[in-house]
Order: sequence, then C-alpha cells, then structure tokens
Amino acid sequence: MQIRIISQNITLSDEQEAMITEKVEKLSTYAVRISDESTEIKVDIGYKNSKSPEDSYSCSLTLFVPGDTLRAEALDGSLRNVVDDTVEKIKGQIERYKDKTQHISEHK
Repeated sequence: MQIRIISQNITLSDEQEAMITEKVEKLSTYAVRISDESTEIKVDIGYKNSKSPEDSYSCSLTLFVPGDTLRAEALDGSLRNVVDDTVEKIKGQIERYKDKTQHISEHK
C-alpha cells in the first residue's frame, strides 16, 4: 500500500502527517486487497478561510484498488476530525468492495 499526502494551503507538521498515515494504514485491516502493493491511497488535505469555521479543513481520500477506485471526502473545523470523518466514510465503501470481490471469486 502506497500513501501519498497532498496538502493545499496548509503546511503539515511531521506529527500531523504521522497521524494521517496511521489512520489511513488502519484501513488495510478491512480488506486484504487494500494492503496489497498495487493499492495506492491519495489523501488531499486542504485549508481555507471561510465564514463558517466548522468547514475550514477539507479531506479527500482516494483509494486506487485493483479493479476499482473508492473515494470519500469531508469538511470539518479540526484536522483530526476531518481525517476521522473521511476514514469512516470510506470504510463502508471498502466493505462493499470486499463483498463484491468475494462474490466474484466465489463464482469462478
């Protein structure tokens, strides 16, 4: 699994990057194919000054898995919360992907 973190309008500290990497790496426990070397995960973190401070951070998580692409995004006022929200959103997609790939392999 390859993880790329891209930041826009924000400079992430080493601790913040480590926190993001740790949370994203936990996704590999949900499906074997996620931890495969052919899987690439792209994390886009952004910051913008907005009228509503609860939408200042954005996170977009894209998983390029064998045969599919999974994507989730979220907005929040905290960097930790926006990453947590995005990871939670993509867990359901991973479960559906896992079910789909198991279903296909059973019919072979």
